[in-house]
Amino acid sequence: MANTTAFCYCQITNVGLGHPESDCEVNMTDVTNQLPLRVAMISEHGDPLAPIGGQESGGQNVFVYEIARALSARGVRVDVYSRWDNRKADHIVRFARHARVIRIKAGPRHFIAKDKLGPLMPEFVERMLCYIRENKIKYNIIHAHYYYSGWAAVRLKNILGLPFVYTPHSLGVIKHIALGEKDSSPEERKRVEKEVMRRADLVLDTAPTEKKAIKQHYQIPLSHIAVLPPGVSIRRFKPLDQTRTKKKIGMSAVRHLIVFAGKMEERKGALTAIEATAQIVSTRPDLAESLRTIVISGDRRIGRKREPKELAVRHMLKDAVRDLKIEKYVQFLPGMPQDDLHYYYAAADVTVMPSYYEPFGMVAIEAMASGSPVVASKVGGLQWTVEPGQTGFLAEAKNPADFAEKIIKVLDDDKLAKHLRDGASKRIARRFRWEVIAEKAEEIYHEVIKKTEEGQK
Repeated sequence: MANTTAFCYCQITNVGLGHPESDCEVNMTDVTNQLPLRVAMISEHGDPLAPIGGQESGGQNVFVYEIARALSARGVRVDVYSRWDNRKADHIVRFARHARVIRIKAGPRHFIAKDKLGPLMPEFVERMLCYIRENKIKYNIIHAHYYYSGWAAVRLKNILGLPFVYTPHSLGVIKHIALGEKDSSPEERKRVEKEVMRRADLVLDTAPTEKKAIKQHYQIPLSHIAVLPPGVSIRRFKPLDQTRTKKKIGMSAVRHLIVFAGKMEERKGALTAIEATAQIVSTRPDLAESLRTIVISGDRRIGRKREPKELAVRHMLKDAVRDLKIEKYVQFLPGMPQDDLHYYYAAADVTVMPSYYEPFGMVAIEAMASGSPVVASKVGGLQWTVEPGQTGFLAEAKNPADFAEKIIKVLDDDKLAKHLRDGASKRIARRFRWEVIAEKAEEIYHEVIKKTEEGQK
């Protein structure tokens, strides 16, 4: 495993959204391509090895980690470039045979909220370019994740002459509609997103339901958008005996187990899950006798300085539990490794995903792969991943009464619950295995590379 710590520092003389130039002068004719396909992934805030469950460690981190591993298994070499935000983390870590994360120093080596990374991105691009030059790496294509990574990819495309594809992971316009004044995204986000989508060789949406929104709000033609959804490792997430699994996680006495898992972020809707629990307790005391809602959220690293937004959400949720007088029915657990999270999904009678906005919703497909019925908000990609009556139900976002009604429907009917469990795991095995997603990604990469080469002739 290489571990280069020295950097040259090369200046990008034009850091606007035009055609930047660099004094790195990367000579791509001097390097060799050791594998048929080599991909530079950029995930500036989504380190694939970061602990899941923190305010900004969630679906994107899992997506990047899993697709890189699945591509590696196909012989594709993948380097994931992420911002170096932890002094204890190594510069380079190989996490699959042909996949590694390369952490790039940009600003101080501590956590900075993703929406505040804009001023650091020129340095990120400069140091990434210098790393490529010093190590004489030749890539075939760039795959950027999230809008500031897309910002970096626009510049690298111009400097290196490489095509790039772009996965937004969320859309600033839709997020603002969902959160209003509570949206912390910078004003420039929509402009940057639109420019990145225009400059990308292809936009890779995570769900077909989002294509219309991209066309409407960013004026991107549908022909410029393809769907590449996240997947699930069915070796990790699979149905287990529910009774034994409840015992394993210490819930053997709980007959009705509701599980929420997600980032400690208001958008994820944990408050709706708590308020729905209160509705069930007040309207169905027979179910409340053996009811528990587990909220799995927050960074599990001891001693980590928590961001104000994360603390505010945590206090809001705990205050709500106290004010609703449902302390005995709600348990908070920190985010956990996916191998442990799997047991909670498999034990759950219902997994809830009450997001205010969700471009895709990886929790939903992980839970379904584990055989859990899912009750999710009728928003974004959840409208595609969750099939009402077959794998779970959809409820109105921010509507605890509707969520409570749908949850009760599953808890009241053992036959229906079994039908949903079977349907959930079968849908995932058929549509969302990482092996299938990686095969499609590789096909997309080759198609984009071919079109680029034809256009240069």
